[in-house]
Amino acid sequence: MKTFNELKESIVETKCIVKDMIREKGLYCLLGEAKVGKSALALQIANSIINSKLFLDKDTNKTPILYISTEMTPIEIIERTKFMNFNLEENFLYTSSDDGTSQISIYKIKNEIDNFKKLYNGKLVFIDMFNGINFGLNYDLNNYQDMSQSVFPQLRKLCNDFDVTIIFIHHLNRRGKSLGSTAIDTCVDGKISLKKDENLLDTFYLNYESRDFPSLNYTLKRDNNLNLFISNEDDETLDPNLIQFLKYAIRQKEFTYKASDMVSKLNLFITPPVLGKLIASNKEKLERLGLYIEEKRTSTERLYYARFSEPIEMADNEINPIIKEVN
Repeated sequence: MKTFNELKESIVETKCIVKDMIREKGLYCLLGEAKVGKSALALQIANSIINSKLFLDKDTNKTPILYISTEMTPIEIIERTKFMNFNLEENFLYTSSDDGTSQISIYKIKNEIDNFKKLYNGKLVFIDMFNGINFGLNYDLNNYQDMSQSVFPQLRKLCNDFDVTIIFIHHLNRRGKSLGSTAIDTCVDGKISLKKDENLLDTFYLNYESRDFPSLNYTLKRDNNLNLFISNEDDETLDPNLIQFLKYAIRQKEFTYKASDMVSKLNLFITPPVLGKLIASNKEKLERLGLYIEEKRTSTERLYYARFSEPIEMADNEINPIIKEVN
């Protein structure tokens, strides 16, 4: 039994590999649709950490990295890193399945991490991809009990036994959610989700959610070498999630909503609290576009009333830069 002050004094400060994003001894998933560039993003994270560079706008702490791949052959990973202008010659260790198949056993992964810790004392392991891991048992990817009680405890045990952080790469489904059971979301310490804009060339959205750090949302661009960087386009352009919300308001004209309902109905790439903050911080901009929102708090829930009217007094050259993506 401890007093609150004793409890505070016993807490050790969280050590990060990527500040306010990836902590030591954590379990994370990097998610994306097919061919969106998940492996390229993983290599970009690795390059930033190995060379003590910023990852996007976040500081990194240097550590050796083990990259376990069931996707890329040695020649493919060499050519990819060369194309992306990365320097991974030191502190980057690579391994794959022994027989060249797309499956690698959890036992081989354990042995590779064990050797990695003994020889290099590294703290970060990528597994590319999750569906390439043979866990030595039959399980249903869509079954919560299978995933939470049989699969993820094996990965968590590796983190704890070897004092490493594991980031495994996995797919998003068509609804923009983790492919498979919701256990994938609840059993990890954080999710990094990458999504490509369907209409804008080389524009991507990175969403980060974690139980340890604040959520993050980035609008990113991709350069000719496949590196992602934070977009510094005109600040008058709306966040893509707000654009979807505005489209809905234009169709409905008047409606009452809860933030959670909007996130679900519009399949937004953010959480309800983040949507609420986005709307609040862009209230003036939305009103310039004709969307007015009032809070209607009841005794049991927080509701909002939204009304859209055409901003007829606003010149085209003022409104177009803001809603250029709506149409």
